[in-house]
Amino acid sequence: MSWDWPENKPEVYTPRMIDLQFDLVGTTIPAENAQLLADALQRLLPWLDEDTGTGIQHLKGAETNRGDATLNINRRTKLFLRVPKARVDDMQQLVGQTLDLAEHTLQVGSFKTREFSPFANIYAHFVDTGGITEEQFVQDVMGELDGHFHLRCGFICGKQQTLQSASGPLHGFSLMLHDVPPHKSLQLQDEGMGRNRLLGCGIFIPHKSIAPVAPANH
Repeated sequence: MSWDWPENKPEVYTPRMIDLQFDLVGTTIPAENAQLLADALQRLLPWLDEDTGTGIQHLKGAETNRGDATLNINRRTKLFLRVPKARVDDMQQLVGQTLDLAEHTLQVGSFKTREFSPFANIYAHFVDTGGITEEQFVQDVMGELDGHFHLRCGFICGKQQTLQSASGPLHGFSLMLHDVPPHKSLQLQDEGMGRNRLLGCGIFIPHKSIAPVAPANH
């Protein structure tokens, strides 16, 4: 029996979302900052949770020497938001604002837009499907790829991670998809996978190599 999957046909996908990269000025952030960042941004932009595709990427920093749950940041640290293209003008409201993350303040600077790139390898730092075990997660991923995206591609999941949220801990895994056709790559970046996009979950970005991610048993 031969399958004629949609990804084998030349197709075009036009994303409705776009990435924004904001400059930031600050010194430290809490190591657990996903919920704090989402709350701070929603106070300034209440419409953020109206569209399930809107996402806030995790803020990254370097460990301090103090041994506490704080990370150092510098001017290379950026705030990345994935928003509907129709909302780009509204995002000017963030410029010049101050974000308070549990008494760690961040000044938001100017931003630039970045369109999606149709890479064959795309990576999400944390995907939350609701499944707790690796076996459940793999089944969830296969189900969403097959059922929603109509896509069969290779994928690799990393070690289990935990993310603190207002409703309790979230359990998820990093996820690399590889050999993804261009139009499906754009769709996956546009829509994401799983839940809790405002907490940085399920946000795919282009990746040039699959080497750093440990293979999953599937």
